[in-house]
Amino acid sequence: MKVSSIPNERGNVLLCAICTIFVISLIAANVLLNCTARYNQASNQVRSWNEALYAAESGADMAFAEIRKTLPGASPSPSPWTGWAPSGTTYVSPVTGTASLPWTFGSDNLQARTVVETCYFDSSGVFHLGANPTGAWPWYRIRSKGTSPLQGLKRTGMDDRLSNGNRFVANGSTRGDGDTLLRKIDFNFDHFIATYGPNGDGTGKALQAVNAPQIARRIELIVGAVTPFGAAVRVTTSFDGPGSAGLIDSFNSNNGAYYFAANNPSDPHYADSHSGSVAVNSPTFFMHQGPIWGDVSTNGGNVLPSNLIHGVIDNNVPLTIPPLVMPSLPTPQPSPVAFNSNTTITPASPGSVSAPTTYLVSSWSKSVTFNQSGSAQTYVAVHVTSDFTGQVTVNTGVHVQVFFDGNMSVKARDLVNNTGLAANMQFYGISPTDPNTTQTIAIASPGNFVGTFYAPSAAISFTGNPDITGSIVGKTYSGNGNTTLHYDRALDNAGEPSDYRIASYVEDIR
Repeated sequence: MKVSSIPNERGNVLLCAICTIFVISLIAANVLLNCTARYNQASNQVRSWNEALYAAESGADMAFAEIRKTLPGASPSPSPWTGWAPSGTTYVSPVTGTASLPWTFGSDNLQARTVVETCYFDSSGVFHLGANPTGAWPWYRIRSKGTSPLQGLKRTGMDDRLSNGNRFVANGSTRGDGDTLLRKIDFNFDHFIATYGPNGDGTGKALQAVNAPQIARRIELIVGAVTPFGAAVRVTTSFDGPGSAGLIDSFNSNNGAYYFAANNPSDPHYADSHSGSVAVNSPTFFMHQGPIWGDVSTNGGNVLPSNLIHGVIDNNVPLTIPPLVMPSLPTPQPSPVAFNSNTTITPASPGSVSAPTTYLVSSWSKSVTFNQSGSAQTYVAVHVTSDFTGQVTVNTGVHVQVFFDGNMSVKARDLVNNTGLAANMQFYGISPTDPNTTQTIAIASPGNFVGTFYAPSAAISFTGNPDITGSIVGKTYSGNGNTTLHYDRALDNAGEPSDYRIASYVEDIR
């Protein structure tokens, strides 16, 4: 009897197939396990990378909150920079997540450390650290470092070679230039401090061990004051102007007297001539035939591109100008109590920006001249509790602020500013207690005017052909005759700031 071997052969084939599938499954499982581990590790790194930025920005937010506590009239509790370490004009925060500042961010023990440095820009736009020698409102540089712990171990295949093959030391030429450099991962030492120093300026470089693997990211913000006179015209209700023979442009008195340069790109002051911006917190914007050399913004308007507007147009910009209340001033001088006759005032002391020589008068209907106290820069503030209908002359070396409760009606020639600087003659219209009441400020020709108006509740009008140098803030603006307005960019630092703004944001990617 013949026996068939086919069943045995079939059994061998089945066994081989099962073994092959088993081996392939083991290989696939091992690959999947390795991929999952690598994926989880990569996910942890991505999460830590993002969270480090969250921590850095949180530290910057805390610094910004401290800066806003320094605004005039603010009375925060606790006081500014409480718990920070001051050193001259620099403030260093404690590190979050430590005994000195025990709270942390999120659920992963994120940490932040922030350094705030006072700074300023000179008349040429050059950046300097320290207080502004001119006494202008300071700028601030915020540098914030956010740190996120990195879970897991270093991969055996981590590309962490060094530029010259040496061990990691406090020297930029021996810093890792593989994955560690790319991902800003610190497994043993803080690479930034070793390479650039704690402040990134090349000083104080040292090997500083980290307690655990981490990812650190650093951001830098420049913060500037929001002052009242940041544009040529800022109004809440309506704008009407300029006329066919008028214009709105700008210049910078720090670079000399005004001359028209807006249509000459080769002029050295051309960059200062296109900041004659207009902002309106309503759709009501009427423009005649005079050009505007600057940006135009409205809140819901329909301003279209035109060869008369030489700047950016944005019809979706809300603008808030709160009512103006009478600020607290030093005790006024005992006399005079009214300017009902021609008067010359030479203060006994020069005063200061924060403590000017103050006068409280019930009326101002005649001519008043303010002279310098000795050879020092002299600061004067006058509060008029009624209308302003007189004349004023501000001589060289004098800075005058006039606060008035009523209305104002004068000719441009009645407002004489012999300093030639708009910041030295400032008029403030105190808002009426009844919000339905509108102040009026009427400036007629002849004459020219160098100064500023800040009157959030006032209808401000210029008639005839006055030449205005300065800045206008009000409820409405009308200058549709031959009025010309030259915004002085030096006014960016004039007047008390109402807030601070972030002028630039950059991440230090080193």
